[in-house]
Amino acid sequence: MIVFATPLYYYGMSAQLKIVIDRFCSYNSSITRKHMKSALLTVAWNSDNWTFDALESHYQTLVRYLDFQDQGMVLGRGCGTPSMTRHSRYPEMAYKLGNRL
Repeated sequence: MIVFATPLYYYGMSAQLKIVIDRFCSYNSSITRKHMKSALLTVAWNSDNWTFDALESHYQTLVRYLDFQDQGMVLGRGCGTPSMTRHSRYPEMAYKLGNRL
């Protein structure tokens, strides 16, 4: 299983995570044959409903392309500080996802 974890930067994943994903290129056929499970964990300061639209689309495209079995996404809206995160639904949603796995 692979878990993609990233803060949201300008409506996309961090450059560090993008570099890791770009390195998959030479291993695409090996990765695809494994039918791996995947999940996305992300947080953002913004709490608008559309905040994660671009990142969700990117993740779903990656899942289709690499034939991953999506196990879910935990989208932490309004989680710009540790305090904001603690008082959000994000910790509970992440716990539930982990518990399901």
